[in-house]
Amino acid sequence: MERNMSSRMRISTSHFIFLPLIAFVFFFSQPAGGAEKKPYEPNWQSLSKHKVPEWFSDAKFGIYTHWGPITYAVSEANSLMEWYAREMYIPQHPAFKYHQRRFGDQKKFGYKDIIPLFKAEQFNAEQWAELFYSAGAKFAGPVAIHHDNFAMWDSAFTEWNSVTKGPHRDITGELEKAIRAKGMKFFVSFHHAFSWRYYEPAYEYDAGDANYAALYCEPHKPSDGPSKEFLDNWLAKTNEAVEKYGPDLIWFDFCLGSVITPQYQQKMFADYYNWSQANGRQTAVAHKHPEIQRWTGILDFERGREDRKTDYVWLTDTSIGPWFHHNCEPYKSADQIVDVLIDIVSKNGCMLLNVGPDANGAILPDAQKLLRDIGSWLKVNGEAIYNTRPWIVYGEGPTKTSSGAFSEERDAAGYTGSDIRFTQSKDGKILYVIAMGRPEKNFLVRSVQVDDSGADAKVRLLGFDEPVKYNINEKKQIEILLPASVHQSSEKYAYAFKLTGFNLCVNEDGLFAGPRTIILAPEKAVFAGSEIRSQVSEGRPNIGWWNNPNESAHWLVFIPEAGKYLVRGELSSANGTSRLQLIADGQNFLAAVPKTDGWFKPVMVGFGSVTFSKAGIYHIILKPAEPELWKPVNVYQLQLTQK
Repeated sequence: MERNMSSRMRISTSHFIFLPLIAFVFFFSQPAGGAEKKPYEPNWQSLSKHKVPEWFSDAKFGIYTHWGPITYAVSEANSLMEWYAREMYIPQHPAFKYHQRRFGDQKKFGYKDIIPLFKAEQFNAEQWAELFYSAGAKFAGPVAIHHDNFAMWDSAFTEWNSVTKGPHRDITGELEKAIRAKGMKFFVSFHHAFSWRYYEPAYEYDAGDANYAALYCEPHKPSDGPSKEFLDNWLAKTNEAVEKYGPDLIWFDFCLGSVITPQYQQKMFADYYNWSQANGRQTAVAHKHPEIQRWTGILDFERGREDRKTDYVWLTDTSIGPWFHHNCEPYKSADQIVDVLIDIVSKNGCMLLNVGPDANGAILPDAQKLLRDIGSWLKVNGEAIYNTRPWIVYGEGPTKTSSGAFSEERDAAGYTGSDIRFTQSKDGKILYVIAMGRPEKNFLVRSVQVDDSGADAKVRLLGFDEPVKYNINEKKQIEILLPASVHQSSEKYAYAFKLTGFNLCVNEDGLFAGPRTIILAPEKAVFAGSEIRSQVSEGRPNIGWWNNPNESAHWLVFIPEAGKYLVRGELSSANGTSRLQLIADGQNFLAAVPKTDGWFKPVMVGFGSVTFSKAGIYHIILKPAEPELWKPVNVYQLQLTQK
């Protein structure tokens, strides 16, 4: 499972600037013994020279797979346990009792003992590759190593790999050959930075035996930073997979920025970029860290996206359902995924879509049909997606999206035929107008102004042979007259219109202007206190351990435009109702936080509207409102939405 100042840097409404600024340490490496100097040195200034390859901007759509021993472990579960190798060691988590019922005592039968049971009997790399190709993916590949630290390749740096244990097959190697044979770029993702934290609950059980440190990491306290041995091994595994399989795109989950130190981050980038240069390859790195992306890499938003067009290309990683296969969570529809893909592409993004095979390695029939349905739409309408670039504005219509990671659930209401997104050909000669559902019979495109309509100007609806007529109104807006065959069609997905031969610009009367939303992320907060801190729960960053009512969270936020902003918080309070106070620019706001269904099901709570008199940097404080009645609250995010 990518998230901005200089020619590639910016001040975004979806990211706030906080002070003090992160201090970057620059490591200037010198070639030893007169060796030839490599193009990229392990420091941010050198790494910033790397450019995202054009093939990525052209590709738009990729597929990857969460699959491994965890899938076997949860094959009989009736609830989501996607971090099973961690959750099975937490007594209060449902996975703890589930594990004991199915496998036994964690001190005697731990995660290490599940790995040999993962056999992958039905795994067929060629069948997977054919399915991904049929779905319209331009790049594809596996999760090469998840948080469980089990390498899905033939590794010399850990015995815990898919060749020496479990399937006894080189899963990554087989997929690399099959995917390239279908003409797709090859992708791998790395999630093993978090393994240092992931297994910390396990040290009370079988992981406390240092003989298994190659899997569980060396036993340590939760407050301990990563050891040099861990960091060296993290980098060695990454470089090994790069050198063995030559991926065109590598992707890193969270903790690249919070566990891996800047020195090792920079070394990883430099090693990969130099390998690419030496092998004549155009490659890229995707990750979730704006503070790194301001220097290099592709910014990724897990289950989220930008709320506006950007001048840099980015990535959304999302899934057809759960990350690992479960029987207890339904799939999205192909129509939903197509609509989200269109919205992403219109804003200069790409989609990385996950599918989770079952424990044996089979991709289930419903998932296959969903992917093939996406591919059927792309086969007809792909020219409006692949190799395109954003237009002057990204769209118009009533449905607006939030910005940032984990926003897709808030944006799940769906699009209509009144929602329009735009893309254009790279030479700017073709405009694609995509209605996200079946449009009205007379389809007015408010944002497009036709300055001039030559004799060769025409409108075509992709997938339909019947000519499409149009009118130009007094505002020089184009009104498309839908052919009768459109309303007789059973097509239920988006409709893409191709406009050629027009002299087009933005019609200011119809310009789509969505709300400006600024996200205050937990990992960007500064804390006053000894217990309160940023953590990750169920894959989501949040502020937790807020047991002391005298502690508080602080952000320094850049407000780009004066005005009123609606303040909301995504909060959970498992122990009972509580109250929070928010202070911004001398204004005080109170919010009641209801008791929630556990810590992992937050709700949105409103604080009211704050008025900022001018653009600038503001100090925002969040603190308990009534210390004597305080119940701990977890904070997943704060939102400031311009009214």
